[in-house]
Amino acid sequence: MNYSKYFVIFIINFIISILILYKITQLALKWVDIYTKHGSYVVVPDLRDFNLTQSISILKKLGLKYDIDTSRYDPNFKINRILSFSPEAGNHVKEGRHIYIQVNSKSSQSILPDIINKDKRMAIKLLHANHISVKEIKYINDMDKDIILKVLYKKKSILFGYRFPTNTNQEGITLIIGKGYEKNNFIVPNVVGMNLYSAIYTLKKQFFHVINFYYDHPIKNPEKNAKVYRQKPDPGVIHDKNKSIELWVTSKEILDHLIQIEEKDSQKKTEKIQIEEINTKKQTEEKEQIESN
Repeated sequence: MNYSKYFVIFIINFIISILILYKITQLALKWVDIYTKHGSYVVVPDLRDFNLTQSISILKKLGLKYDIDTSRYDPNFKINRILSFSPEAGNHVKEGRHIYIQVNSKSSQSILPDIINKDKRMAIKLLHANHISVKEIKYINDMDKDIILKVLYKKKSILFGYRFPTNTNQEGITLIIGKGYEKNNFIVPNVVGMNLYSAIYTLKKQFFHVINFYYDHPIKNPEKNAKVYRQKPDPGVIHDKNKSIELWVTSKEILDHLIQIEEKDSQKKTEKIQIEEINTKKQTEEKEQIESN
């Protein structure tokens, strides 16, 4: 059998197949170039000095498409002024590419994000992201240091989700933030109603060692028989442990008597209110009856 003849035929067919494949590849690449406009690009113009109408006109002339974002308002720029765009100026893009334009719009509304009980730095980042300016930061005594406790707008407290009036948010908001404990500051406990011994023990346990107390009259065995009826500073106040706590004490009998008097006064007030409500109800019923007749 003449194997050399078949081998030659195989080689010829193989070469022909390679040539055909090469030609098909060339044609395919040429078609891709035509379809994708290979080598054809447009330079993105700088739109920062133009308004929306001018920018759209420029993009159309260059064969570029556009998407418009009107979610932001900046009082430092004119209405319909271009605030930003992407891709940036100078970038090479294909014809028909979408350019994303952010326009200064009156119709935008800023919404207060959830910043209560959040750290100051994180809260301010969230506010800036929502285009809300901070006019003032006030620190108050609170155990949570640098934590947002309250948000004020036009001197009124506002909550998460509040929508700022359009075109007025440049006034800014006020943040109320916890000052946290200073080195010697602690919360004053409530010792009103305790006997003097328990009150002193409770205060010392909370690191308050300078305690002054005053009797409204002499009392035998005051630590057990005397009770606190007033204290300064008030319970819950943050106070320097090295400063004094003032206590006013009286005998248990007198304090109990005062409590009874207060309870009786409170009961009398309640009864008076109830009687007035009954009388008012009767008068209303009588008036309705007369009108119906």
